[in-house]
Amino acid sequence: MAKNEEEARVNAIAQFGADVKLVRDPDVLDTWFSSGIWPFSTLGWPENTADLEMYYPTSTLVTGFDIIFFWVARMTMMSGYLTGKMPFENVYIHGLVLDENGKKMSKSANNGIDPLLLIDKYGTDALRYTLVREVVGAGQDIRIQYNRKTDESESVEASRNFTNKIWNAARFVMMNFETSEFKFDLANLATPTGSLEVADKWILSRFHQTIQQTSDNIDRYALGEATKGLYEFFWGDFCDWYIELVKSRLQEDADPASKLVVLQTLAVILDGILKLLHPFMPHITAEIWQTLTQSESPLENEGTGDISIQPYPTSDASLIDAELDREFDLLIGVTRTIRNLRAEADLKRAIKVSIILQSDSTAEREILERGKTYLCDLAQIEQLTIVDKLTEEPTRSIASVFATVQIILPLTGVVDLEAFKAKIQKKIDKINKEIESINGKLNNAKFVERATAEVVQTAKDSLVESEKQKEILQEQLNQF
Repeated sequence: MAKNEEEARVNAIAQFGADVKLVRDPDVLDTWFSSGIWPFSTLGWPENTADLEMYYPTSTLVTGFDIIFFWVARMTMMSGYLTGKMPFENVYIHGLVLDENGKKMSKSANNGIDPLLLIDKYGTDALRYTLVREVVGAGQDIRIQYNRKTDESESVEASRNFTNKIWNAARFVMMNFETSEFKFDLANLATPTGSLEVADKWILSRFHQTIQQTSDNIDRYALGEATKGLYEFFWGDFCDWYIELVKSRLQEDADPASKLVVLQTLAVILDGILKLLHPFMPHITAEIWQTLTQSESPLENEGTGDISIQPYPTSDASLIDAELDREFDLLIGVTRTIRNLRAEADLKRAIKVSIILQSDSTAEREILERGKTYLCDLAQIEQLTIVDKLTEEPTRSIASVFATVQIILPLTGVVDLEAFKAKIQKKIDKINKEIESINGKLNNAKFVERATAEVVQTAKDSLVESEKQKEILQEQLNQF
């Protein structure tokens, strides 16, 4: 290594003797110089090749912020000087993938994370999805959760769980196609036919909103937001709610016309979500889509090709219904609240309950009336009463509120009231001890003097919260 020829000769003589001969390589480029002409030299430049004509200038460069000057600036300068054109239209600058301690990975620090270990444990798609999902903004670094002792990562494991969810949901959909009397051509599944129920219209509305949001996010390089939106739609709206809502319509004794609509809707959304997810999870989406569309599949269609060459889904604004979304937000919120009340009362899933819903809002009551069947199915309700006013104060019950809907679960006949009272009293006793402990700190002059203002305020906030919890529990206990 030398700065010039004279210094190189001195170093060479010192190492090899006075007879050493130095020969300059006639075809050597400095690393960054050769990288600077990469956009066009790889396409045959300086010859005017067909590839150079077709692919230069390129569209987008993806790179890290740490080599903006070393590489990106050199490419723009060299391209401008030698070709008269800028080498790319856009530069997407991403952050660095950091280790579990938030430090840059390097050989010298020996803190690298071997991606092959994570791929072997969780799969390629899971690792790929994790890295994209963690991008919260252009240039933001990505920190990977990683246990070096076990070579495990909570971040990648969560993505692996998502791939399992996709696989299992696809199996559920295809299983229902295999056992149905209907046959479908994938090319003709753009819009379900027949009379759509409210749940079908809602999921299609959410689906087309997700398509639009995903496309918008990709267009502005918000890739992390795109992956999160797809996750929330698929796991939440599609699996947790729509599939659960339509299971009864897929039974053998279900109305054939209604069953057909459900199958068409499931097919449209599964096909579309696989295409939306394909850039982020290419392997599992390709495997499922190929199975879904192969000629021997119930979705018969010849020559569909590979998912990677399919058109990316486009949103149909006519199927988006914001008002319907608001209605389902209310139904889902009420359902979750009822489930929370059931959990609070330790009610097993098989136990049917009576529920009273009270709302002063006519609009809310109308929505609840329209969604009565869904509420009863999802929350295991035997008798559902919807009123504008309560004729008498409910006793021996637990209650909660969502939006302006008061939700009351009578406990008589469904729980052991004495055991339930004992459970509430146990919670009150525990909170009393917490209150006593916090008061002890706050009444201690030394604690107040020595602790920071933030710590003291946290203790005061905890006291207020504990007292509120005690008040709620005491009100419940007083009903018995």
